[in-house]
Amino acid sequence: MASKLLLLPFVLLVGTALSTNPLSEKLQEQLKNPAVVNFREYLRIDTSRSENLPVGVEFWRQQAAEAGLEFAVYAPAGKPICVLTRVGADPELPSIMLNSHMDVVAAVPSEWTYPPYEAHVDEEGNIYGRGAQDTKDIAIQYLEAVRRIDALNVTLQRTIHITLMPDEETGGFEGIRPFIASPEYKALNVGFALDEGLSSPTDDIYATYQDRRAWSIEITVKGSGGHGSSMPADIAIKKLQKLINVMMRYRKPLEKALKSVSSLEYGAYTTLNINMINGGLAANIIPETFTLVADMRLCPAENATEILSVVNSWAEFAGNGTTVKFLRREMESLATPIDESNPFWVTMKETITQMGYNLVPVVCPATSDMLHVRNTGTPAIGFAPKRRTTPRIHAADEYLNIDIFLQGIDIYVPLIINLANVPASGQESVVAN
Repeated sequence: MASKLLLLPFVLLVGTALSTNPLSEKLQEQLKNPAVVNFREYLRIDTSRSENLPVGVEFWRQQAAEAGLEFAVYAPAGKPICVLTRVGADPELPSIMLNSHMDVVAAVPSEWTYPPYEAHVDEEGNIYGRGAQDTKDIAIQYLEAVRRIDALNVTLQRTIHITLMPDEETGGFEGIRPFIASPEYKALNVGFALDEGLSSPTDDIYATYQDRRAWSIEITVKGSGGHGSSMPADIAIKKLQKLINVMMRYRKPLEKALKSVSSLEYGAYTTLNINMINGGLAANIIPETFTLVADMRLCPAENATEILSVVNSWAEFAGNGTTVKFLRREMESLATPIDESNPFWVTMKETITQMGYNLVPVVCPATSDMLHVRNTGTPAIGFAPKRRTTPRIHAADEYLNIDIFLQGIDIYVPLIINLANVPASGQESVVAN
């Protein structure tokens, strides 16, 4: 690449054991770090509930004011989307979007060692909280990296937008989907995006360039109801049993295939899980309906039209009166090129490599907001410097170590600088099928 990459010095904090003291001197100092303070404050906002999103908005409004960033809130479908902007030296160049989401999945406190919205810190320096890995961590890291860049008085040619989405966990129907179709998004002139990435138990850092397609399938079976003392033959539970049996037969080879692959290869396979079964009114009433909700993730090689036929065949096998409704169905997921044709990828790879880390491209096993961004033709990479971290996304005791969190800011500073200074090349839209 013709341009010279800027690589700022950074401090690699080795895994020095903390004192057995719950509050070692090192930990006490880290807890005073403004980045850690902001991270813990953000984690304490229970954004698993939509009614708390306005609290998140006010948090980001205050952060933008303190950092001297422009701030805007958009709500193209009702829920608020925050945009914090640092204008570049050449605002006409396509911008860099640093995306994450405010919303988190629900947490069951009884399953956690510490309350999920307390941001508890243990003696090892692990911060526990819902959203610690998904994705409140990277939002604060973006912000703190931009603060540091401003303090260094580094010129960025491209404008930076930090964007906070409100409903990634429920499919983006009131967030990224309507936003990317809005004139406000088009005015951002996004040329490249970073978004949430995967935790890594090693020093490798993963980069997702394509997502699996999420299908949320609701299937309802119907049968004869009546008093619990009667015995009608055509009952709904029989059809539900047939439905589950045929779905589990389909799932068996998928499960077998995944036994022999590493977590890095997970995104190359289709998965199927039955996550909800609802039905019944009372102990003495035979239910007329049962509803099953399945979560299916289609790998890039899977033909969506063929899978649609498979799902419909399940309903036919279950029997008359069975209906299928798709709560979510992503038919397409384009890939961002990870080769020399994509100058942003080249810059990213060189930056991370020069810092001494290994950047590993993988297909995202889940589905992020970037699926919709890539499908518009904008290149996007899922990236998060969560090294030496056990993946706990959507699980109890979700956590992030303070050392790893702070090192992540060190990584984002040169990465953002270099991405924002990628020269104009006429290759801003480089998404491939």
